[in-house]
Amino acid sequence: MKKFLVVFLSIISSLNAYAEKNQDAVFNPNQTSATLLISYAKSVMDVAEEDEKIEAEKKYLLTYDIYIKARSYAILNKIFFCFSIVFGLLVLLWPSLSIIFKSKISGWEWVKSATVQTTVTGIAVLMFAFYSQYKEQQTYAETLMRHVVYSEETTRVLSKKVSEELSRIDRGFSFNSIISGESANVKK
Repeated sequence: MKKFLVVFLSIISSLNAYAEKNQDAVFNPNQTSATLLISYAKSVMDVAEEDEKIEAEKKYLLTYDIYIKARSYAILNKIFFCFSIVFGLLVLLWPSLSIIFKSKISGWEWVKSATVQTTVTGIAVLMFAFYSQYKEQQTYAETLMRHVVYSEETTRVLSKKVSEELSRIDRGFSFNSIISGESANVKK
């Protein structure tokens, strides 16, 4: 498992280095939406007229702040996606593999244990939950970036809205919102 993790992280960092090296081109199909939007915002800032330069720089700064979060979520999303696939396949193949390799695992009876299979299933569910959480946050951050890039509002107005939304993103998962939502549904 340790070797797999090292290889996996090496591949992710190589892909990341490749993506960053090729960021000069705005329109590149091998990038996330966040990378496209930040590249576009930079190109707009670079060609802005002198009277619009400060506003374009502020808009770029605001977009870049969101980009940092979107990029982090994209990396975590990819990591947990790969783990969820591996553990999902383990859940699917575990019973079959224990039958196929019956003679080779005779000393390892614990491998056939329902407890071990349940634990592997629980880990798979946890990996899918993390993947889903980080994918949702990445998508939300990219949507927020789109709002900033396409908006004609001033950065003063945008920064207030973005600050509130980034604060909401930073809070993460909350049981209170789930409980409040359920109690509101019950009252109806």
